[in-house]
Amino acid sequence: MSDIARIVIFKKENGEEFIFDDKYVQITSLENKMMIFKFEASQDILKEGAEFFSTFNTYEQIKVDIGGTGDIPCYMKSLSPIVGRGPKKTNGEHLNGIFTLSLQQIVAAPDPEEEHNCLNCALSQNGVCSIKDNSEKTTCDDYKK
Repeated sequence: MSDIARIVIFKKENGEEFIFDDKYVQITSLENKMMIFKFEASQDILKEGAEFFSTFNTYEQIKVDIGGTGDIPCYMKSLSPIVGRGPKKTNGEHLNGIFTLSLQQIVAAPDPEEEHNCLNCALSQNGVCSIKDNSEKTTCDDYKK
């Protein structure tokens, strides 16, 4: 039995949440920590979700928890309108629909004290570290000037 829940939770900074069953969500991960969430469900479910997301501004922070694996801090990038799909009701509205949400994961800036400073390194060439010489030495600290 899997310990991963079958839900995706989106959380506002004020604690408000919206939960989607994962059967309605398709997640695509792109470069630069971008995530695209494609929601396909009944119009009723989508309208609730779109209403929740529509209160966000671009670059506003949001957390997403995929399957109970922990919060991923993100920025809101974009939200598409709902597009109808499938059979229509008698009023002409589609029973189902789809919309997409784009988020960019927030990556903490590196701690300058933990970053290696190559400026005074014997392997530094014009400020660029050149540890690619196939020796057993793997860090600049292994070399003496």
